[in-house]
Amino acid sequence: MSEPIMNQLKEIIVKKLDVNITYEDIDENASLYEDGLGLDSIAIVDLIVSIEKEFSIAIEDDELNADLFKSLDTLVGFIQTKIKKG
Repeated sequence: MSEPIMNQLKEIIVKKLDVNITYEDIDENASLYEDGLGLDSIAIVDLIVSIEKEFSIAIEDDELNADLFKSLDTLVGFIQTKIKKG
């Protein structure tokens, strides 16, 4: 896991999404959905857009699935792969 990417994701969630969560409340292994961090579909879309801008990557429609948002750890791994592919 990349700590800088994880920290950037946490910052995005806290500062750019319309959710009521603090940096300290974010569990890196929790689901991003309602049963974990509580992100709804609108927040997930905002997160995707923010990730694309922040990391200068494009997330294709066929790459989007529930497993991708299983946890922040999963998302970090995906972002690392996208960055490496350039």
